[in-house]
Order: sequence, then structure tokens, then C-alpha cells
Amino acid sequence: MNERFAGNNISLIISLGLHSAAIIAFQLSLMQLISIVQWHHFAYMIISVAMLGFGAGGTLLALFRERLLAMSNWLVPLLMTVSGLCMMLAFHITRFDAFQFDVYLLFVERSQFPVLAANYLIFFVPFFTGALSIGIIFIRHATQIGTYYFSNLLGSGLGGLFVLFVFGNMFPQQVPPLIGLFSVAAGLLSMSAKYYRQHLAVGVVAIVTAVILLRSPSDVPISEYKGLSQAMNLPDATIVHSEPDIHGLIEVVSSPALRFAPALSLSYTGQVPVKKNIFVNGDFFGVIPRFSPGQSDHVLNYTTQALPWIMQRRENILMLNAGEGAPLAHAFSHAPAHVDAIVPNRGVVTLLQNQFAEQSGKLFLHDSLQIHQLEARNFLATKAPVAYDLIVLPQQDAFGGTAGINALRENYNMTLEAFGLMWDQLQPNGVISVSSWTDYPPRNTLKLLGSLVQTAINKGVEHPEKHIAAIRSWGTITFVLKKSPLTPEETGNIRAFANTLFFDPLLLPDLRTDERQQYNVIEDETFFSYVDRIMENDKHFFESYGFMVNPATDNKPYFSQFLKLRNIRELSQTFSGDQIPFLELGYLIVVVTLVQSTLLALLFIILPLFRLRRSHRGKGGTLLYFGALGIGYMFVEIILIQRFVLYFGQPVYALSAVISTMLIASGAGSLTSGKLAAKPRCPATIGLLITLMLLFYTFFLTPILQWTIAWSLPLKISISLLMIGIPSFFKGMMFPLGIRFLTGYDAGQTPWAWGINGSFSVISTSLAMLIAVESGFMAVMSVAVLCYALASGTFFLYRFTFRIR
Repeated sequence: MNERFAGNNISLIISLGLHSAAIIAFQLSLMQLISIVQWHHFAYMIISVAMLGFGAGGTLLALFRERLLAMSNWLVPLLMTVSGLCMMLAFHITRFDAFQFDVYLLFVERSQFPVLAANYLIFFVPFFTGALSIGIIFIRHATQIGTYYFSNLLGSGLGGLFVLFVFGNMFPQQVPPLIGLFSVAAGLLSMSAKYYRQHLAVGVVAIVTAVILLRSPSDVPISEYKGLSQAMNLPDATIVHSEPDIHGLIEVVSSPALRFAPALSLSYTGQVPVKKNIFVNGDFFGVIPRFSPGQSDHVLNYTTQALPWIMQRRENILMLNAGEGAPLAHAFSHAPAHVDAIVPNRGVVTLLQNQFAEQSGKLFLHDSLQIHQLEARNFLATKAPVAYDLIVLPQQDAFGGTAGINALRENYNMTLEAFGLMWDQLQPNGVISVSSWTDYPPRNTLKLLGSLVQTAINKGVEHPEKHIAAIRSWGTITFVLKKSPLTPEETGNIRAFANTLFFDPLLLPDLRTDERQQYNVIEDETFFSYVDRIMENDKHFFESYGFMVNPATDNKPYFSQFLKLRNIRELSQTFSGDQIPFLELGYLIVVVTLVQSTLLALLFIILPLFRLRRSHRGKGGTLLYFGALGIGYMFVEIILIQRFVLYFGQPVYALSAVISTMLIASGAGSLTSGKLAAKPRCPATIGLLITLMLLFYTFFLTPILQWTIAWSLPLKISISLLMIGIPSFFKGMMFPLGIRFLTGYDAGQTPWAWGINGSFSVISTSLAMLIAVESGFMAVMSVAVLCYALASGTFFLYRFTFRIR
């Protein structure tokens, strides 16, 4: 055996940990960069590319095992260094015109598909070279796999935590070069004295590249259709402020042409104000309000968003996701006694309390304002000190629509459970108010109305039509749900306000049909019949309507997901085929990703299968066992991320915390597995234990988290460590036990097993998203339970195949 790789070499173990930290951190940095360039982080796509790299590494090892192991002394350090160099360069290469693709054009220009494939290949290279080095180490040290797998998982977990600090202190394009240095350091640390000159030369090139990219970061080329790109096309537009934040890149744009008038009434004769715009990751976040204490004439008073304010006076207000402050300035124009504002983005809060405090009239320092920097659901889970007269949600959708790009974004503030919590926080005459841009075909507005109607019914209201009012302008609709029945005085105020500003009543307890089309006439009047059927709680409507407009729930929190797969043919007949992607782009992209990743994954499984000698026994068991582990582990990871995003109220923290805890706990399990016998009974028993734990989680995880969501942060952290760490500890034993077992009975299958695990992980990321959208999180967890049950049962097949007693 090569002496450099003899025994548990400490420098190699440390190198493996450093390199693993770089790979997971690179994944997260790519998600952040892509969320800036495109419209979403497409985490499932990046994870698929990463897992594809691991699957390809396993394939190459299966085909050329002996040859690669013979070269391992110099090849492993070189692969680590090259992987680090590719991490530094990958995103910068995609900046060239030939490699720039736009999600919006994906279904319009066929040339975008090969460009997307090229991006896949560019991002694939650092993962493939990095994974191949890890695979060689695993195969070379299969008998001590527990120790090396522990280093791999521990490094990955710490890398996920490290990148949190980096995101808040460096610009996104500077992160990959820094991360790449970890893999370069790993390569230099593990290099052989015999080949140090060659390794050192490559390492120096990588280090110089990192220094250049860190000192002179290039611009991030964002989609021409994103809000920031469009704003920068306006006359004299300049970015007056830019800073990194853990929630994303915050940029402030100034232009004399940037005016704030969201669906303003046609009766408005004042001057439309010019305001600086805030963008986060290139997406419009809001405007910096020019607030003046005592100001009563706010521009939003001439929009449908003024509906709850003209009904009656409001004293105690709750603003959910108040954003940059325009809704707050609007609220203070009505002189409330107290306002609680939920603003999760700490960077924006700091911006408006410091650098732009004077320009915003010190709005975020107002004496009657209390800002809460957490997600709305966490705040709603606690009992507020006062009952609210008004709860205002942020405006939904966007002018002109969003092409369904938000279809896969979880929105726990718009679920039935969230509306139920809002209802509980209202005083007897309080109201919930939410506005939306109108869309065609109608989806957002119908889903909003359905959510309000179902909330009222869930709270024991027999006649929801007496509690709901809505008005419509040329561009928006505002709904209010009142805890008590609407009074004649309130309906009179609504009618007077609508007539004055040329709005049309959409819903009122005593509404006449002719009132709906006085000022803003729409040709397709079927919209009104849809509204009436929802108000009548017609369950058949939701089944028969062409789009998914059922109220969102915590089990399926995808408020902006409207596409029904079974209706695609019908939709293609109603709309032209080219229009469907623009209705539900985000959902179709995950379908395309699943198909593409499945084809690639099958290729990497089938190819080595045909090359394996016929004498290999138990190939079916290897496929079932390691494939089930790949799917089961990723499914559980995705579910835990979704559950703990809601639990902690900070998505970025929850994402890194869940991934890091899972990996570190799994690493500890891997290390412990080295003390266990690699006999069929051991992994079979542990697999059964995991199955029972996940079965318990399927039914009781959500109630436990809901019961403890209002507890103090230290207690919540302790609960999360237990809930995530315990099953992850035992899951970490399954892979190394399987590898050790195969090494003892048929070592030729071990690289193929590693490739299978990675390949099925590729499929599972997109597949889990589709199952979650179509059937809910409980269905995803149920599949994970079946996978671990299958993995446990596979060892009965192994016992029969290898005739083990």
C-alpha cells in the first residue's frame, strides 16, 4: 500500500475536511449568486449538479478503479487543487456572453437550452474533480471509512456555518475565490514530497488567481428583466449604495425617473413623488419613503390599499413584512397610537436607521413604531401585548405578473394557519387587509379570496359574505376580512371612497351587480362568477378551475404555485403553447431539471453496471441499498429545512443550521460506526430504528415545533439540535457500514455503490420539490420512511446472496 495513504494519516484527514468544507460552501455561494443573476436561488438545481459530480466520480472509479488508485499519491492532491481553482473561475466564466442564459427566455429561445447545458458543465467541473478526490480516499481507506467519512461530513457541516459569516461581510462574487483557497490548501497539505514541485506550481497559480479576483471583483451580470436592470435603464440612474448582507446584496438606486405610484387612482391630480428604490439580489424590495411627521396626504391614500383606513379609525396596527417603509409611512399618515412592524431583513433596517435615516424622515426611529426583525409567523405565534385593529399584509404579485417564477417559494405568511393566527390577534372589530395586482387569467386574487373565506369558516363564521369587503381599481384589488360583521356605516364609507376615486366595489354584503363595472370595466365577466362561487364556498370550483387556487397550507405553503400538471393539455388549447411557460415558469423549470437530472443519473448508473464483471453478485441489493440511502437522506434534509425555516423565522440561518447539524451529526455517526461489526444484522437494525424515528416525525414533528415555536432562542436551538441531530447520527452510520460490508464481500462494487448514492441524490432534490408541491411535505417524509425501510430490508437480500448466517 502507498505509504502516503497508509493508516489514518492526519494530514490527509485534515485535507479531506478542508476540501469538504469548500465544496458545501461553494454550493451555497452558487445559490446566492444565481439568486442575484436570475429570479430564484434554484437550490435544487445546484444540489443536483453537485450530486451529479459525485455520481460521475463514482462512475469513473468503478470503470478505472485500479488505475486511479495506483496514481492516488499524486492525483488526489492535484484534484483538490484543480477543484479549488475551478471554484474560483466557474462563475466568472459564465459571465462571458456565450455562456449567459436567462430563465425568462428558456422556453422562448431554443438556443438557451445549450447555454444552460454549458452552465451545467461549467459548474459540474469543480464538483466532479473535488468528488473524485474524495472518492479515491474513500475507496483507498474503505476499511477505515468511518474516520474519513466523519472528516468529510464534519468539514461539510463547518463549511455551511462558515459561509454564513462570509455572506454578511463580503460581496457575493468574492466568496468563491475565498472558498476555493480551502481546497487549494487541502491539496498542498496532502501533497507528496516526490511531486511537490508540480503541485506547488498549480497551487501558486490558484493562489494568484484568488488574490486577483478578491482584490478586483467583477460585476454580477443580472437578468435584463429583473427590477434592478430595468431601473438602471432609466435616465441618470445610479447605484448610490451597495452592501453585502446575509439576506442578499442590498443596492439603492437613484434616478429622477423613479416614481412611486402603485395603481394610483385616475382621479389623482397631485405630483407623483420621486423616490430612491431598494433592491435585494437585483429584485425590487421597495422605496425609501420621504416621511414627514404629521403628514396626512400620502400617495397610497389614492390607491385601493387605503380601504381598511377609510372604514373606521385604527389605533393599534401590525404591519407584516413592512419592507422598506412605504406602508409604514402610509400608516402613520393616519396617526395610529402604535405600530408593530415585522421587517426580517436586518440590513434594510440598519440602512434606514443610519445611512438613509434623514432622507426617510427618521421613519424607522419613530416613537410609536416598534420593529421586530424576524419572520411574521414567529411573531404571530406569540401572544401580542395588545389586540390589533388592523393587520396589513404586503402587496402580493407584481405589476404585469411574475411569470410564475415564485411558484416554488414557500410563503408561510399566506397559509390558512397564518391567517388563523392573524384572526386570533385581532380585537373584536379588527380587520385583516391584503392587496394584490390583478392578473389574467385570475389566480392570485382568487387564491387570496379563497384563503380569507376558508379562514372565516374555520373560525366558526356562518356567513363569510358579511365579513369580507373588496374594491377594485384598474390594476389592484384590496380585500379586508373583519372579525365582526361589516356595519352599514362601514359599507357606506367604502362606497363613498370608491366613487370618489373611481374604484369599483367587488365585494360588499349588500352589493348590487351593476356596481362592479362602473369605472374599471373588464371584458371577461366570468371573473365575477368565480368570485361569487368562492364566496359561496363552492368546493367543486377549486377542482374544476384550470389553475390551483386552493388556499395554501403549512403542509403545502406554495402560495404562488398555480399550475395543475393534469391541465397542461387543456391550457395549451386555451392559450398558445408559448404562453404557458410565462404563466408558470418556476414550476416548469423544476420539471425540466428533474427530467434532465434523471437522464444523466441513469447514464451514470447504467454505464458502470454493464462494465462490472458478471461474477459480481448482489448488484441488485447494492442498487437498492445505496439508492434508497441517497433518496432518503436528501428527502429528510429538504423536509427539515422547510420545517425549521418556519421554526426559526430566518431562512438563511435555518438553511445552514439544518445542513450543518445534519452533516456534523452524521459525521459523528460515521465515526461511531467504525466500532460496529459490518454484518447484515447491524445496518438492518439501524435502518429499522431510523424508519421508526422518521415515522414518528411524520406525524409529530410539526406539532412539536408549533408547540415550542414561541420559546426562547436557546431552548429552540436545543430542541433543534435534538430533533435534527438524533436521526442524523444514526443515518450517518448507514453509508460507511454498507461500504465496509461490500469491501469485505465484493470490493469491486464499492465505487459503483458510491456513484449510485450520488446519482440518486441528484434525482431526489428535484423529485422532492415536485412531491412537496403536488402532495405536501408529509408525502415527502413518507417516501423517506419507505426508503430507509427498503435499505433495512435490503440486507436480507444480501444475506441470501452472499450466504451469510
